[in-house]
Amino acid sequence: MSDQRVCITLKRDNSGAPILHADAVFPQNGPFELQLPTWRPGRYELGQFAQYILRMEGLTDEGVWKSLQKTDLHRWQIEADMSRVRWSFQADMLNAGSTCIEPGLLYVNPVNCILYQPDNVGWGYDLILADIPEDWTLASALPRTNMTLHARDMQHLMDAPFMVAESLWHAQYEAGGVDFHIWAYGKNTPNQAQFIADHQRFSASQIAHFKSFPAAFYHFLYLFPERETRHGVEHEDSTVITLGPSSKCLTQEGYDELIGIASHELYHAWNVKRIRPAEWTPYDFSQACPSPLGYVAEGVTTYMGDLFLYESGCIDLNGWCRKMEQLLMRHVNNPGRLNMSVAASSYDTWLDGYKLGAPGRKGSIYVEGAVLAFLCDVRIMQQTNGEASLQTAMQLLWEQFGKDRIGLTAADYWSVLNEVAGGQDALNDLREKHADGCDDTWEALVSSMEWQGLQLTQSQEDGGVIRVQLVPKVA
Repeated sequence: MSDQRVCITLKRDNSGAPILHADAVFPQNGPFELQLPTWRPGRYELGQFAQYILRMEGLTDEGVWKSLQKTDLHRWQIEADMSRVRWSFQADMLNAGSTCIEPGLLYVNPVNCILYQPDNVGWGYDLILADIPEDWTLASALPRTNMTLHARDMQHLMDAPFMVAESLWHAQYEAGGVDFHIWAYGKNTPNQAQFIADHQRFSASQIAHFKSFPAAFYHFLYLFPERETRHGVEHEDSTVITLGPSSKCLTQEGYDELIGIASHELYHAWNVKRIRPAEWTPYDFSQACPSPLGYVAEGVTTYMGDLFLYESGCIDLNGWCRKMEQLLMRHVNNPGRLNMSVAASSYDTWLDGYKLGAPGRKGSIYVEGAVLAFLCDVRIMQQTNGEASLQTAMQLLWEQFGKDRIGLTAADYWSVLNEVAGGQDALNDLREKHADGCDDTWEALVSSMEWQGLQLTQSQEDGGVIRVQLVPKVA
């Protein structure tokens, strides 16, 4: 930890309103600027979090609180001799990437609501939760002393959410020599024995295939509120996952959805948190950071997350086929995939976010990226007679780029995939047609599924919606 530390006291509003108050003391006096992040890890679009700041004040030498002036939309000027700043943040949004206050719950994603000094990103942070009852439970991957959380630097803080609640269910398990924690908030929680067992299965399988884990511990933070939500966000040593209303997790459909999100988010511990595009190494929260590799960040993770559910026995072949059918339904019914490449669509998430935007304009980095990952996986297996796969390449990328946090480029990614497949140009056509190009994938999908012993068909319903069916071929 840095010898110079920022001390921030957090309190909820006395009125019960969903407002979080922060009072920060910086280790140096002004003048300097303070930056509020403009985006957050796991969401590759501008979040514009300054819109939730209700006030921003600095303490003068005379002991008077003075409103601070902005130098841009997300920066404030700290005047000479000021070292103490306070601000208030509207915290009434509950998803896996937000900050939210509810009766019995404080959930904070620091990247939404904590400021940093851009010229001193190495300063450590201490977050004091000043008004939390002693009998509440705190869940976070950050080290702590009672109700004070410690971060080694700005990057550590911004990628480490926490929740503290009147009541949390907590479970622990071990997989691959790693300590895992499950924390859950809500009126209803999944069947605990099955939930733990499935987590242990997919965790052990992923670690075995990567041959090591990036940390000694990992935390799953689950929020099951009484409102509609479905979301998961990856972090350095943890993930936050929301599903609501909480009764959803008691249904088979809701449980299957939940365990799928969990496997996806854990895979991110390697892919994105460490195997990271060069544009995000390290994170620059002051501006948009577009990258064409969203299809690796989210597409490979989407495909691998579901595949490891099957590999680990959490779902059977039929369950994997149903997940792939859902994915391919979204793929074939989005004409944007034929208009803008998945690489270009990756870049443009920073332009119009994750919404569809103009009809038929772009594809999904999750869906089209996962389809491309599947095609690459089959091609590598075909080229190597089943001796290697896309996961072989991802393990190599972890060794060569992830462990030392070397930023990944498209050339690096495809070079490793070609190397694993045994030829300099073994996958070049897939890159040209389906990563950088907009060629239709259907014929390649049918033949790749057939090579795996599966039959893929499509039919068109009234209204033009295309239905997809994937079943094992009859011997």
